[in-house]
Amino acid sequence: MASQLFCGRCGAPLAPGATFCGRCGTRVATAAVAQPVYRYAPPTYPAARQYKLAPAMIAGGLVLILIVVAVIVGGIAAAQFAGGGHAPCTANCSPKFVTPLAEEASFRSSAYKFQVNYSSAWTVRTQDAKGITLGTRLGSVEVAGLSGGNPDQAVASAVSALPSSKWQDVTLVMNLKGAHLGEQDGVGAVYAANLVGSSQTATKVRFAVIAATKGGVTVVVFAVDPADPKNSPSGLPEAQDFDYVCTEFTWG
Repeated sequence: MASQLFCGRCGAPLAPGATFCGRCGTRVATAAVAQPVYRYAPPTYPAARQYKLAPAMIAGGLVLILIVVAVIVGGIAAAQFAGGGHAPCTANCSPKFVTPLAEEASFRSSAYKFQVNYSSAWTVRTQDAKGITLGTRLGSVEVAGLSGGNPDQAVASAVSALPSSKWQDVTLVMNLKGAHLGEQDGVGAVYAANLVGSSQTATKVRFAVIAATKGGVTVVVFAVDPADPKNSPSGLPEAQDFDYVCTEFTWG
């Protein structure tokens, strides 16, 4: 680093080797002041580092993104199906919507040639040439045939024939629209009653009567369960099983 001399009195620069200031005449020996001269050197910066992601890390990130997207799409689809589906049918369903029983047994009337399919877990209480009475998980169901007649009369006769000492306070709850036996349309209704047992204790029940006529034969289905209107629209807890019997009914 070189030094430039200046006059200590007036500050004028002095020529190299000068004895007096060329401006004010002051003697250099007493007035010269040396000031350092700096040369600017531009700063240097370290080169920026370049980072490279390993191919395995990139592939892993893509896979994770695909998994997250798949989970989200699946959740949306499940929510749509859960929210947009129809309520399960519990009574008087069309055949294509009825859930088949896990196992089934069959009865065939020798007098009227119709066939009844029912759960193999049910028990046979009585049977003859005209029909069968079955004990279900909670109640019972009776299927019987007769010659002639019509569905409306058959339903009315079945209800009026109930002994009043046992079936008390019989009340119509609802008519079953679209009642059927097999492929044959019919009529039906659900009733409420107090059923008096052998111990003279009355139990609230619901029972359904469905009848249809085909080829000069009328068949009546009489199904009864303990009343449960809170958990079943018709009040019959086994309504779907009874409907399966009606749907799988086969005429002779």
